[in-house]
Amino acid sequence: MNIKPSHHTWKTLGATALAAGIVIFASPSGADAQETADTDLREGQENSQVEDLQELLQERGFLDEEDVNGTFDEETTAAIKEYQDKHELDEDGIAGPITIGSLEILSEGDEGEAVEYLQENLSNLGFYENDIDGNFESNTHDAVVEFQQSQNILVDGLAGPQTFGALTSELRNNSSETQTQEDTQQTTQKSEDHQEEVAAESNSSSEAEGRTLQVSATAYTADCSGCSGVTSTGVDLNANPDAKVIAVDPNVIPLGSKVHIEGYGTYTAADTGGSIHGNKIDVHMPNKSEAHSFGRRNLEVTILE
Repeated sequence: MNIKPSHHTWKTLGATALAAGIVIFASPSGADAQETADTDLREGQENSQVEDLQELLQERGFLDEEDVNGTFDEETTAAIKEYQDKHELDEDGIAGPITIGSLEILSEGDEGEAVEYLQENLSNLGFYENDIDGNFESNTHDAVVEFQQSQNILVDGLAGPQTFGALTSELRNNSSETQTQEDTQQTTQKSEDHQEEVAAESNSSSEAEGRTLQVSATAYTADCSGCSGVTSTGVDLNANPDAKVIAVDPNVIPLGSKVHIEGYGTYTAADTGGSIHGNKIDVHMPNKSEAHSFGRRNLEVTILE
């Protein structure tokens, strides 16, 4: 049975972490630098919100009592990663709204961006048809119940770790299936008249000089409340919503590089991200809808010389 802490709650403390614009895709540190700094809790920070987070982790058996000290240290990062891994959340060691909302367990009467995230993604999966307003009312409760029933998990109308984990997993599966269907449709619709053009385009891509690698790609947008829209290299994405920009790990893809993305064209590596490490990229989209539709997919990219 899911039990909410009685002596403190993240929501009632008014922590800024639940004020973030939450979407299933990753948020780069450049374009959303102001928002990320104000909302996510991460290693190196020291404040009362960190201590509240540690108490939640300690209550759930992921952190020792002596490590509840208000400092987001290596032990706290390890506890967050262990919690995320156990509940099938993105394992980045950062206490963002998804992880905090999961720890807190959302229920009727709660409100905020965490609830909005819940509603938006239940809507994407066809379980919620009302306004996405960030208010956890009876209609949201009913949608959570219906989703829980479809997943054969505990049906209690509460959005806790099990529900968030199942929601994240289902969204990934749904995105993968959608991409497979789109690829199949595109292949079916190719005519003999287009084959020469496609072959030429493919040949051009394969001959592009540079290093080719496989990456895990997500998408993000600067079209959100409170987002500064300025990348880590100074590109204003709000002023240039159609800019072909990606967030990268500079140790893998140098900032400023031109990167050819299979099936999408050439982008500029002009941003970084707190959860973008190794062979991962975050592709800028002009709005939330397109970013959600992109989901998460594996792509081949070529770093052009």
